[in-house]
Amino acid sequence: MKTLKRTRRLSRRGFLKGSAATAAVVAATGGSAFAQELRMSEPGKLKPEEVRTLVVFTRDLFPHDRLDDSYYARAVKALEDESTKDGNTRQTLVFGINWLNETAKRMEGAPFAEIKEEPKRVAVIERLRVHQSAPVDFWDKVYNTTIVSLYNQPEVWPKFGYEGPSSAKGGYLHRGFNDIDWL
Repeated sequence: MKTLKRTRRLSRRGFLKGSAATAAVVAATGGSAFAQELRMSEPGKLKPEEVRTLVVFTRDLFPHDRLDDSYYARAVKALEDESTKDGNTRQTLVFGINWLNETAKRMEGAPFAEIKEEPKRVAVIERLRVHQSAPVDFWDKVYNTTIVSLYNQPEVWPKFGYEGPSSAKGGYLHRGFNDIDWL
């Protein structure tokens, strides 16, 4: 019996390159809507409707009535900046946005950002968290990036009663340490 001799091992990087090539072939042959979008998902700016979907998605992840959309748009800007530098981030975002929109259309008959009722959008988000075909890396990327970029805006701090870091003002010992008016 003749045995095959392995001369080359498949690395993780090689596997990912092969997967990207496969996705490109599917896109070139006119596969799914995602495959067609993947063809255009080279590093670059997100489309305005993609940014709007991310802003609405982020607002639903971190809902605050006292914050307007401009704060959420600034939080999404970090994702936009990363997508212009990294094609993988761009692909993750495009795939996740397409998944949100397609799922919202199936469930509610409209793209995600056009659904006016928050509970209906939240139902789509819950499906994102539990559905097997859902892009988990999209959830992780958006959640982990925007939680930092949203709450790290000094303009947001006063809206939550946070006065900012106290180290430049002598610390908390003589500046609010014993303020227990809430007791």
